[in-house]
Amino acid sequence: MARLTREEAHDLCFRGKSNLAHAAADVGCPVEDLKKSFRLFVQLNPVDPDVWQRDVELSWPWC
Repeated sequence: MARLTREEAHDLCFRGKSNLAHAAADVGCPVEDLKKSFRLFVQLNPVDPDVWQRDVELSWPWC
């Protein structure tokens, strides 16, 4: 299995496609370490309140 980069893990967690524990295992770092860097990532990348309007990916229960 290919390891994720920290940036890829941040992006997956930010979009709700993974959780921090699984992402940390894929990156190969402690969960607390990824939590700290993810907090910084979220601070630097605020959520757009209208992002849902551009979401075209199907999700449960339709997929």
